[in-house]
Amino acid sequence: MAAFIVYAIRWAVTLTLLYSLYRLLLRRETFHRLNRAVLLMILLVSPLLPLVPLHTDRPTAMDAVLTRIADTRMEGPLMSLPSDENVDGNALTAQEDEATSGLWLRYCAYIYMIGIAVALATYVFRLLSLMRFIGRGRRIAHPMVPSNIHLMLDMKMTQPSSWMHWIFIGPIDLKQNAETVLLHEMAHVRMGHSWDVMLSDLTCCLLWCLPFAWMLRQDLVDVHEFQADEAVLQGGVTLEDYEHLLVRKAVQTQVLPIMNTLRRGAVKKRFAMMYCSRSSRWSRLKLLCLVPALAACLWVSAKSEEYEMYLNGELVTQEKLQTIDANIIERVDVIHSQKKVLIETVSEPVDTGGLLPEITPEDTNFDNVEQMPQFPGGEAAMYQYISQHIRYPNIAIENDAEGTVNVEFFVEENGSITNVKALESSPASGKSDIVVTAYRQENSNISALDKDEGNRALQESSEELIRGMPPFEPGRKQGKAVRTKVILPITYQLN
Repeated sequence: MAAFIVYAIRWAVTLTLLYSLYRLLLRRETFHRLNRAVLLMILLVSPLLPLVPLHTDRPTAMDAVLTRIADTRMEGPLMSLPSDENVDGNALTAQEDEATSGLWLRYCAYIYMIGIAVALATYVFRLLSLMRFIGRGRRIAHPMVPSNIHLMLDMKMTQPSSWMHWIFIGPIDLKQNAETVLLHEMAHVRMGHSWDVMLSDLTCCLLWCLPFAWMLRQDLVDVHEFQADEAVLQGGVTLEDYEHLLVRKAVQTQVLPIMNTLRRGAVKKRFAMMYCSRSSRWSRLKLLCLVPALAACLWVSAKSEEYEMYLNGELVTQEKLQTIDANIIERVDVIHSQKKVLIETVSEPVDTGGLLPEITPEDTNFDNVEQMPQFPGGEAAMYQYISQHIRYPNIAIENDAEGTVNVEFFVEENGSITNVKALESSPASGKSDIVVTAYRQENSNISALDKDEGNRALQESSEELIRGMPPFEPGRKQGKAVRTKVILPITYQLN
């Protein structure tokens, strides 16, 4: 259920962005056919865009909120009471706070789902009532009505209406206003307005708590009436006679909200549209504004790639990582194909101060540092940052490039990162600063130049990752901040 709630939120945001642009730029234009097409496009595109598999390099604020909702348990207990009496009080308080926020999210989700059930049940009831109208009516013939349209005479009906290929009319309207009423309702049938209403009703049922969904539905109904009014006036009915008929019908009760009726929509708004001048053709250029709006919707629907964190082969949480001694961290392996970050520890603690530093004796500015630089928030925060921002270059994937890249960088006295450089492999020195483990044998067409290009892409990706890191807490010697060199190995691995 949590996944559907997240999808509905993305759907609602997308619909709101697109509809707001329509209401701002196109709502008052007289391009009724174009406005109808735009509104239908919004109804169709808004639920589909959240399904497009797009990913961002960095998680957005909206993505962070939706991730919190997606991680909320919608069934079962939100927290379990610890059996250990010596449990930390702060940890228990944090767990209780998280359970309380999760409880509110669960209540909101339940209310939302109950609202959907009530809205769908109401719509089904209206459909059944419509079937009752069809069943009690008597089909009649009329010279203006073609054979593929069913004209139903209902002796109790005072408000002429239509749905799909059925037109419902009462005896009074059949005798006094048959030509005008039939022109109006046949326009609805011919243009397929009932299908539009069904689509908008379904959207309103699923997004019942979104006001913009109901506003869009009303605007779509107004456009339907503008098109039908235009068809009536083009059919030979005078504007004065048509106005008098609309005023008389405005005081009568509408049959069902899902049906097209003569009094549907605001009469004052319809009169204003009849008298207003036609919009300029240049007004169609406003449609170009939908292009950046669609791009914004794609960005809203995009999700950040989250990598799973594994400690010595075991899946761990962020809380677990925060309890790890930084001195025992040996390496971080990022597996792009499986969206995993593998953290390995040494068997015994090594007094390195974190980040796997390499201190060379010839560089006296950072030799014998007592406290190594630290990422803001510690080692766990650094590994989370890497999991959210590391990207496997496409050129490296195409050339099957994988391996370990050792990135050298300096943390200055103010914590800034400088001199970022991916070290070249150096077999003569007895160690490899960058190690490419293997290339797939089936890709025998890859040349040495392609391999080098893939390796360079891995190096550039690693350097870009380090350059984007926030300032570190600087290394210290005798309590004083000093310039320090750090080497961080990052492993890339394909299937």
